[in-house]
Amino acid sequence: MSSSGPGRTALVLDAGGARSAYQVGALAVLLPELERRGETPTVLLGTSAGALLSAALTATAHEDAATRVARLEDVLFETTKDRVMRPFWRQVPEVALRYTSETFGLSWFRLRGFVGTGPLAATLERSLDWDALHDNVDRGLVEVSAVTATAVRTGRVTLFAETAPSVTDLPTPTTEHHRRYLRTRLSVPHLLASSAIPVLFPSVFVDDPDEGAGWYVDGATRRRHPLAPAVELGVDRVVAVGTGSLRPTPADPAGDRESVDIGDGGATLLGAVMDDPLRHDLRRLSVLNEQASDRDLSPLMDRVRERHGLPPYRVLPHVAVLPEFGTEIAGIALEVFRQNHGGPLRLLGDPDLQLVHRILGSDSPLQGELLSYLMFDPDFFTEVAALGRRDAQLWLRENPDLWRTRADDALAGHPG
Repeated sequence: MSSSGPGRTALVLDAGGARSAYQVGALAVLLPELERRGETPTVLLGTSAGALLSAALTATAHEDAATRVARLEDVLFETTKDRVMRPFWRQVPEVALRYTSETFGLSWFRLRGFVGTGPLAATLERSLDWDALHDNVDRGLVEVSAVTATAVRTGRVTLFAETAPSVTDLPTPTTEHHRRYLRTRLSVPHLLASSAIPVLFPSVFVDDPDEGAGWYVDGATRRRHPLAPAVELGVDRVVAVGTGSLRPTPADPAGDRESVDIGDGGATLLGAVMDDPLRHDLRRLSVLNEQASDRDLSPLMDRVRERHGLPPYRVLPHVAVLPEFGTEIAGIALEVFRQNHGGPLRLLGDPDLQLVHRILGSDSPLQGELLSYLMFDPDFFTEVAALGRRDAQLWLRENPDLWRTRADDALAGHPG
């Protein structure tokens, strides 16, 4: 299906930690093609590491696609581990003190995370052109630039949105969706909050806007429908680039019987939060597209929605670029760890990654998943970005009209 022409395009960048290198690689292919077609995204929606990328794209919206891609790559390679988090060994005394104080009820030493993110705050302040970001939104080059965070106390999914003057209203989802939009002027705390992985990173206090003031953690923690904001904002097409997997892990009866440890359990939990929602939402969108285009079924669905005060379903063409299986990125993480941080090089490698690997205790693919979120290593970035480029090129080859709507096209662009 072709969807070339006027209309608004949204770009959804989901969570990924260090795996966001995949998104940068995919965007290196997709952004020039979207520009060529006159469908450059003007609604940019980012979660967790995707929030950093969406902010960077907002700040370069006045540039051509090639320049924007080059700037994304610069930002990616600037987010090395020493520019993201404090070394864990330097945190040990503070963590011990705060944990002990909480044990004895001394609340002024509250422990909010195991790893400090002061370096990330400095990196975001330095790497992003904040004046250009605000100017591009004010000029309408970007209509909506929003990042997702999760309110700690209520678990409410909050989209902090900077909007162009033409955007007079933001969606007001019903209470059961547990999601809200807050108009604001984006800043470093919003991005830190969106990427604050619970327990590992400290929660972040956001004070703008005043009605949303409070403590927040990673936006991926509670969001169940990553594509819902694009639909609610009324775009005409959506591009989704994730770092999880487009297909679930194949059945493995023999592997299911193998012994597991804490690392395997942690990877399973992380996958449920970071990986599954986008894959399921893409399939849900494709099914809804098929129903909305059915001449017999669509009027019945619309009448039901009208009774509940909801707009009719619309066919929403999409591009979906994700790894076919997440284990490919996990495998790269393990290999880069062995080459750069393990074996004979362990004295020169990253002690934090070595500690994580030692705690995990094995080289199973699931534990490679955990390492991949923390592998802020240029070699890892390079290899994973190449995967993103490969998969985006594959999508373009197999989908010459770029956009797809049918349910059975949700898996297009990937072999097998």
